[in-house]
Amino acid sequence: MDQNANPYGEEITLKELILKIQEYWKELWRNWLWIGLIALPFLGFKLYQAYSTPATYPAALTFMVDEDEGRNLSSISGLLGQFGFRSAATSTYNLDKILEISKSRRVIQMALFSKAEVRAKKDFIANHIIDYSDLPRRWRDDTTGLKDFRFSHSDIDQFTMRENRVFKSLMGVVLGSEKSEGMYKTSYDEDTGIMTLKFNATHQDLSIAFLDTIFVKLRDYYIEKSIEKAQTTYQIVKHKADSLAQELANSEYRLASFIDQSQNIYSAREGELQRSRLATLVNRLQITYGEAAKNLQLTELSLLNKEPFITLIDNPLPPLKVNTVPLFRSGILALILGIMVGVTFILARKIYRDTMNS
Repeated sequence: MDQNANPYGEEITLKELILKIQEYWKELWRNWLWIGLIALPFLGFKLYQAYSTPATYPAALTFMVDEDEGRNLSSISGLLGQFGFRSAATSTYNLDKILEISKSRRVIQMALFSKAEVRAKKDFIANHIIDYSDLPRRWRDDTTGLKDFRFSHSDIDQFTMRENRVFKSLMGVVLGSEKSEGMYKTSYDEDTGIMTLKFNATHQDLSIAFLDTIFVKLRDYYIEKSIEKAQTTYQIVKHKADSLAQELANSEYRLASFIDQSQNIYSAREGELQRSRLATLVNRLQITYGEAAKNLQLTELSLLNKEPFITLIDNPLPPLKVNTVPLFRSGILALILGIMVGVTFILARKIYRDTMNS
């Protein structure tokens, strides 16, 4: 028995391989029309998809946050930094927190119901997004009042069921869903801590207006919530200091009035006792107010210490780069895919026929 023989069948020689390739090539050549017909739907679909996809204007806004929450521990942090220890976890947590807040319903709601000018038309950003999204097409045959719907007020607490439905649909358009990608994206660089907000609308005025507005709303909301506790403490201490200042002024006025009325004559024991009491009260109030004023200064410094600094780096400026689906490239890719499917079909059909006829 020949040891070089293939135990599963005869070996294929180079000549047989070449002849087989020629046979398959002739089969493809004879059925070129079928291959073209199979590729045609792929080409038509991709061309239609590219033609019907509207141009978009992606915009980006970058900013950074200097919270310095641990300014009291800055010397310790600096000392640890000399030995290679860094507080990256806290920093990363804060960056994630800020970006999550920027995607919260409250912040996006404040941005959506701010007014901006798009194509010389000033309206709620929410209405602009409706105009430049596929929502009107989806509502075209709606009979529940969504057709031609636009928001007329911004008080979300007074929204009707229909307005709440539209608002939730807008949140899906902005943030995306399981079925579609949202217009609004966020990210940050772990090395630099620079955060980026991105928005992709079908009009550049809308992309720019949304990013500029949501940055302002995010900045104000985050600063307000960051210093809320310290602000409350400051107001309490300030109210106490103001009350002591008023009480001190009243006591000093009463003492001065008493001295003027008595004309500096204190022969009567009762008058001298009253003057001594008023002077003691004024002195005690002066000491107490001095401590309160010192506490107020410390509280004010603590409030300033806790206030984060959100610094805008780059905001989007017109004209924005247009993002379109290229017709030629889409057509070429669709044609290649369609031809590959057609060739596969013709070859699979021939292999099946040869197998059944052998």
